[in-house]
Amino acid sequence: MTPRTPQGRKALIAAGLVMALTFAGSVALAAPKSQKAPPLDNGGLAFAELPPQELAAGQCALFLWARTSPPRRFLMATQNPASARVSLDGRTLDLPLSAWDGEAVYGVHETQTFAGEGVTLTVRFTAEERKGLVGGLVVPSASVEYRDAAGWETVIPAAGMIACQPA
Repeated sequence: MTPRTPQGRKALIAAGLVMALTFAGSVALAAPKSQKAPPLDNGGLAFAELPPQELAAGQCALFLWARTSPPRRFLMATQNPASARVSLDGRTLDLPLSAWDGEAVYGVHETQTFAGEGVTLTVRFTAEERKGLVGGLVVPSASVEYRDAAGWETVIPAAGMIACQPA
């Protein structure tokens, strides 16, 4: 389509210049190829990663990793003592078991609630045997409901294992 008046041609040229400048501006704002990749996704996880944990002889524990990128070990639950260990706000907390339900697997119940210091954690998991795994089970699916002192609740999808230290 060609404008038939000089004003129409001027308007078309002005519109073309605006589009060209807009395109040139967007190209200039593009990220340089040397820009670093975005940070790893922690999924909004409030908990820090727990360092490797040692179990006493004959002790079993549930270890959970958050489904973040990369996965982070953020919870260890034991039955002797009956507590869950997490790292929150720069502190390592050992929260006592306050309620449980379901079958006990290596002494760890399928649903457990731990509470203390303004934090409540409800852990739910399913465990299964895997060929070649001795003294433990795989936990392909788990969730942790984290409620803080203000009442905010976050559900953390997780996976992990139940491991036992030989007696």
